Amino acid sequence: MSNYLSFLISMLAIVALSGCTTYRAKRPPVIQVEMPKMIVVSEPVPAKTPLQIATWSPTKYNGRFTAMTAGYLTVINNCLALTRDSYEVSTKDNSLLLVLADTSFSWDTAQEVLLFEGKPYKIGDTLYLVGAAFTYSNANITDQIKVNWIECGLNKGWLGG
Repeated sequence: MSNYLSFLISMLAIVALSGCTTYRAKRPPVIQVEMPKMIVVSEPVPAKTPLQIATWSPTKYNGRFTAMTAGYLTVINNCLALTRDSYEVSTKDNSLLLVLADTSFSWDTAQEVLLFEGKPYKIGDTLYLVGAAFTYSNANITDQIKVNWIECGLNKGWLGG
């Protein structure tokens, strides 16, 4: 038992000499950081390209038009056009590129209103128009029309105004 007692005393001596304290780590200082304000970014909105309106400059040698058409004012591939039915999807088969004399109309971009012969017409309104029909590349007037036909995707037109 003396071995046991000497062992116990030596253990108590080791514990007493080691300090037998718990180690406490120092807390790091608290630093306040200002967070930047969140900025909400929305999807980029592409710039709206201006509507293309085909025009021509009539001369005194062009004569007078005697035909008449009625159609609904529409936009096809960003070009002003006439379509025959308001309930159908506008296609190149049921639509005509609207070609107006360059001095017979004005276009209000903000309200998307065509002012023609003193009357306002919105997209979808019925338009009665004296003029003449033609097909692209077969008419001798197509070189006078100021619009890019390929971008419009139409091969027929109505020359009026």
